[in-house]
Amino acid sequence: MHSGSQADLNSIHGHAYDFIICGGGTSGCVIASRLARIPNISVLLVESGRDAGLSPDVLIPGNYVKQLQEDKAGLWELETVPQRHLKDRKLVFLRGKQLGGSSAVNYMALARGPAADYDEWARLTGNDGWKWESVLPLMKELEDFDPRLPPGVEDFARPKPSDHGRSGQVKPEMVPGVETFFKACVETGMPVCLDNNSGNPVGVGLAQFNVRRGERSYAANAFLDHSSRTRLPNLTIMTDTECDKIYCADGTATGVELYHKPTQETADCFFKVYIRCRREVVLCAGTFGSPKILMLSGIGPLDVLNRHGILPVLNSPGCGRNMLDHSIITCEYKVDDKIPAHNQIFLDPDLHKQAKAQYADSRTGPLAMYGSSGTVAFPRIQRLFESKEFADLDGQTQKFLLDSTRPSAEIWLGSGPSFYPANDPTKSYITHEMLIQNNLSKGTVTLRSRDPRDPPLVDPNFLSHPFDKRIAIETVRTALKVANTAAYRGTIERIVHGPRIDINSTKPDSIRDEELLDFIQDHLDQGYHSMGTCKMGAREDPTAVVDDRFRVFGMRNLRVADLSVCPILTCNHTQINAYLIGIRCAQEMEKYYKGTTERAGRL
Repeated sequence: MHSGSQADLNSIHGHAYDFIICGGGTSGCVIASRLARIPNISVLLVESGRDAGLSPDVLIPGNYVKQLQEDKAGLWELETVPQRHLKDRKLVFLRGKQLGGSSAVNYMALARGPAADYDEWARLTGNDGWKWESVLPLMKELEDFDPRLPPGVEDFARPKPSDHGRSGQVKPEMVPGVETFFKACVETGMPVCLDNNSGNPVGVGLAQFNVRRGERSYAANAFLDHSSRTRLPNLTIMTDTECDKIYCADGTATGVELYHKPTQETADCFFKVYIRCRREVVLCAGTFGSPKILMLSGIGPLDVLNRHGILPVLNSPGCGRNMLDHSIITCEYKVDDKIPAHNQIFLDPDLHKQAKAQYADSRTGPLAMYGSSGTVAFPRIQRLFESKEFADLDGQTQKFLLDSTRPSAEIWLGSGPSFYPANDPTKSYITHEMLIQNNLSKGTVTLRSRDPRDPPLVDPNFLSHPFDKRIAIETVRTALKVANTAAYRGTIERIVHGPRIDINSTKPDSIRDEELLDFIQDHLDQGYHSMGTCKMGAREDPTAVVDDRFRVFGMRNLRVADLSVCPILTCNHTQINAYLIGIRCAQEMEKYYKGTTERAGRL
C-alpha cells in the first residue's frame, strides 16, 4: 500500500477498498483527505490526469492565460455540438485534468455569491444545511483569510473579520485593483461593495483570490500536499487512471473498472482492472465526467442506454440533463500606453526575463499579480426587469431574480486583451470581461458512444431561452456604459474588440439590440462554471439524480459529489461550490462511518 502517495497498477491489483473516489478534482481532494482520517478504513482516489507538482506553472498566477493556452497535458478540451443560437459555432470547454481539477487552472477568484443562492438551494432540496447561515461557517472553516488591504484601497474594501476564517487550508487574500474602474462603475450608479463575499456582492469591489505569497492556493496543495499525504497512510492515489464503469449488483455499487493509461500504452493487449469496493463509491468526475460514467454503467435515461446498447441498471431520466452554465463575452480597449498590461510581459523578451527573475527571487512582480489581481463589479441591471422577456417569466423565477442581493451580471477588469490579437509589446490594452449570469437555458451531456475513450457529447444550448438573450444584451450595454464614463476619458482610446461603435461618442443606450446581439452571437463563449447534470433534489422530482445527501436515487453505496449536483446556477465563481460540496459530502459520510469504524476497532 502507498501512504497517501502515487500508486501503480500492480500495487492496487486485487485490492479492495472501503471507499473509492473517482475524480481527484476540487471536491474529490476534499473528500479523500477527510475520509482518509477515519481510523481503520482504506481510501482509493482515482484521478484521470497527472499528479500535482508536475507542472510548476500551475502555481504562478501570472501564467494563468498562458497555462490555458499551452498546458494541453493538464486540460480536458471538450468540443460542443454546433450552437444553433450562436451561428452554429462549436465551443471548446476547458477543465482541469490533474489532481486538484479545475482549481489548478481557474482564475483563482474566490467569489461566494449572494446568500439568497444558498437559501434557494436549501428550498429546492428541503435541506436547511444549504442555507447561507449553515454554509457560512463551512466557508470560514475552509479559508485562511488575509485581511490586510493593499495600499490605497481603503475606500473600496472593508471586509468584516466575522465573515471570514483564519485557520483553513485555502488562502484567499485581496490584491490591488485599479481605481479608474471603481470610479467608472460608481459613475454609472453602482454602489461600492466593501466585501463581495459577505453574502451581498452587489456593487463594485476588490476581488479576493486564492493566492498567498505569490502562489496559487488550490485543492491539491491545500488538502493533499506532501505533508498531508504522509499523515494519511490509508489513502492510495492513482493518477493517469480513468474510471470507466461502476459495477453494480442488485442495486448496490460493488466496485469500479479502471483504465490506467501508462500501463495500457506499454501493454501487449487491451485490458482493464476491476477494484472491489466494500463500502461506497463516490463519483467526483465533474459536470461532464460523472454523468458519462453513470450512463456507461447503465444508470441514466433509458433512451440513451438503449441507443448505445448498454444494459440498463437504473432508469435515471435526469442524468446528463439540466446542464446550466454562465457564459463569457469581452469588450477590449486600446488604452494609454503608459498603463502596463499583461500582454506586454509575454511579448517583450526582456520584460518577461525580468519578471521571471523577480518572481524567482521574491515571489513578487507581474507574474505574482497579473492573472490574480482584479476589480470586479456585480451590477443589478434595471433594464432587465423592465423587459418583455422578464415579464414573460413565471412568478417563482421572477421572485428569484428580483432578490436585492442577487446580481444581474459580473464585469471584471482585466489587464491586456483576451481575444484581440495584440502583437506590439509597446501597446497597452484592457479587457472588461462579462460573466453572463442567471442563465435559464438548459443543456445536455450525453454519450457519444459506449466507448469510454470517446468524449461525451456536450450541448450547453446557450441563448436558447429568450431571457438569456436579454441578459447578454443588457450586460454588454452596461459594460459599454462603464467604458463610456468621464472616469475613462483620456484613458480609453478606442474599442478593439466589441460592437462596431466609437466608444467615445456613442451612447450605449442608443445602440440597437440587434447590433449588440450580432456581436454576442459571434463571440459568446463558455463560462467555465458548468453544473447541474446530476442534479440534487427531492425524491418526487423526476429530474433529480441525487438526494440531499449526495446518494444516487435508486442505488445503494453510490454518491455523486461535484458541481454536477448543483440544483441552481449560482451567481458566483463555482470553485466555492465544489469545496462546499466536498465538505458536506465528507461530513455526511463521516457521521456514519466514524462511529462504525471506531466500534469495529474496539472489538
